[in-house]
Amino acid sequence: MYVETLVQINDRDTYQASVRLRSAVVANRPPLDALVRFSPAGWLTMKPLTGGRVQVVSAAEVFDVTNLERVQAFDGE
Repeated sequence: MYVETLVQINDRDTYQASVRLRSAVVANRPPLDALVRFSPAGWLTMKPLTGGRVQVVSAAEVFDVTNLERVQAFDGE
């Protein structure tokens, strides 16, 4: 059986994902597991799951994003 999961991505929800940056690929480092928000537009805000500083990186620096799962939805009431 083939099952596909569709995740609606928006800039207000928070996701857990494995993010690999282009600089990490060049240095042969593994992806970073982080909480991710796709904002501001054209940028990713990432907080590593293992603790550490929040990083804001250009979407152009992102090589790939895998294991994407929404962990918090924004309720704008």
